[in-house]
Amino acid sequence: MTDNEEAVLIKEFELPYLKSATLKDVTLFGGMKVLRMTFRERKRFTIIDLDPNTATEFAESLLAWAEENK
Repeated sequence: MTDNEEAVLIKEFELPYLKSATLKDVTLFGGMKVLRMTFRERKRFTIIDLDPNTATEFAESLLAWAEENK
C-alpha cells in the first residue's frame, strides 16, 4: 500500500496448511476502486488487485465451483 491509497479490511481468512488471505476495499489515487486480495504463505506474499468486473467474474467462478463440490 502506498501513501496515496485508502484500504478498508473486508475479511481475513485462515487457510489450510498455515496460509492466510485478506480481502480489502482499496481506493487508489485518483479514486479508482479495487478489491485487493493478499495471500500469505509463511514469508511469501501474493497481492492481486481486481476491478469490479473481474471481481464479479472471479466470485461467480468460486461460487460455481463450491456449489459443485459440496
